Amino acid sequence: MDVKAFTVITALELDLCRCRIWIEDSNGNRIAGDKHYHDCSDHSSISSDDDDYETINFPNQTYTVHAKVQASFEKQKVRGPFNEDTCYGIYGNVDDWTFDQTSC
Repeated sequence: MDVKAFTVITALELDLCRCRIWIEDSNGNRIAGDKHYHDCSDHSSISSDDDDYETINFPNQTYTVHAKVQASFEKQKVRGPFNEDTCYGIYGNVDDWTFDQTSC
């Protein structure tokens, strides 16, 4: 049986921030990703492990990607809809952050 799935990979490059990134289907239902905030700070100067990326796998369907930074007055960012693997970067600080699609 060939089960198809999509993957969203996000580079975590915030300055001392917590965030959450999640996936919703075309009906607005959360199908994967974070339910709670976690550390999304850039640790590349400390180590070179996988802590600087978040990888989310989910079933093959049309989806949107959502990101929110804890304690930020900026609204959540929504990207999509998509029907393929995508990659993102989340950059900045609690008062000024971006969530942009990047090349994989």
